[in-house]
Amino acid sequence: MEHPYMLEIAKQKAQEMIDSASSPNSYIEFPFEPHRQPRTIWDVPGYKKLFSSYSISIIGQWFDMVALMVVFGYIWDAHPFMLALIPVAYGAPQALLSQFAGVLVDRINKIRLMAFADAVSVLLTVSLYFAGSPWTALILLAIRASVNVVHYPAQASLIRELIPDSMRIKAITWNGGINQAAKIIAPLAGGALLSLFPAKNLLLVTAAAFFISACLLVSLQRQIHLKNKALNLTENQLTFMQQWRIGWKSVVTNRILAMTVSLSLLGMIVIQLVDAQFPALFRDIAPNNPEFMTWIISAIGTGSISSMYVLNRLKEFKQLSWWLCSSLVLIGIGFTGIGLLQAGFAIGLAILLGVLCGIGCGISIIISNYVIQTVPEADHVSTIAGIFQTLMSTSVFVSPLIGAAIIQLTSVRAAFISCGTLLILFAAVPILFKKRQPSLLRQNSI
Repeated sequence: MEHPYMLEIAKQKAQEMIDSASSPNSYIEFPFEPHRQPRTIWDVPGYKKLFSSYSISIIGQWFDMVALMVVFGYIWDAHPFMLALIPVAYGAPQALLSQFAGVLVDRINKIRLMAFADAVSVLLTVSLYFAGSPWTALILLAIRASVNVVHYPAQASLIRELIPDSMRIKAITWNGGINQAAKIIAPLAGGALLSLFPAKNLLLVTAAAFFISACLLVSLQRQIHLKNKALNLTENQLTFMQQWRIGWKSVVTNRILAMTVSLSLLGMIVIQLVDAQFPALFRDIAPNNPEFMTWIISAIGTGSISSMYVLNRLKEFKQLSWWLCSSLVLIGIGFTGIGLLQAGFAIGLAILLGVLCGIGCGISIIISNYVIQTVPEADHVSTIAGIFQTLMSTSVFVSPLIGAAIIQLTSVRAAFISCGTLLILFAAVPILFKKRQPSLLRQNSI
């Protein structure tokens, strides 16, 4: 005869199963159990909507930039100083607020926060459409950029939480690939639409993109239920600023994070010194062929997307320092070679150098995102990602100004050659971290 206590437990378990099956909200919990691993990344519940939301919003933002450049330059006939403030309005909020946005994302529902940010962006973009002056547009643009700083840390954290370890590289490369492709496709498509519609109408395309993205995220919120990760008592007592300080401490003290962030930041600083000077360089070496510059820029984009396509086939990265060194060396060779080009150069060689630059950039983007989304504890990914975005965005502001000053003292060709050489020298930095790193997927904590 069965023990009455055991029979009661069996009844309770059966009732729990019945209640769960009849629940009107059928959620999918993450992370996956081993026997429920999806076969491809597109089989991961919710990933299609997350990727679609990201893709639509990122393409819409590039339409937005095309529209604003035309409106400021051709309709409002804005002063060059006002034109220079457009990238400042886009980027300053990222440089100032991303590190704090990352902490915020770690504390609240990520999907709901992203959907709210997109919904607010719809209203602000429609307001941009009705803006009557450059200053009004810049203020609205800065406010919208401030709202959107939550996206990068939230995306990083969601990929860590939703995507199985063996498919993380695929998610990162798909996101990176669509971002690079948008830089090529959106300006071309935007230019074509400008021949059919007024420039301001592209802002409505951006508003529609944000609206669709918000709808997809709301639908995603209903489809999946992120498993709450139990924080210990000490972490629950952390204040906002304490968590922020812990994030910075992790970036500085963790060897892999410190190496990756340092090399990525150094590389970005050097690249940005001359990145905006391509027109000045090709004005000197190909004054009668301005199209050559656009071909080189397209070659860089093609190389970047191609490298991401190849990396998409990997399941994990080993010998991390080798990948970091390779990315810097490839960019360094490309920049040095472009700086050495003489008048009458072979365009095929220049395109090859552009492709090398692009491959290096693609590897660098994927490696840095992979490390940020893999090395920290899951509950700290957003904080680390926000800090990383702050550092990179700050370099985008500071470096071009320093680069312009250097070119005034030397020459644009000398600046390209010097920056390329510096990147190659920076590739030797990982030698300081001589220990061979195991697969990052085997490391469970900061």
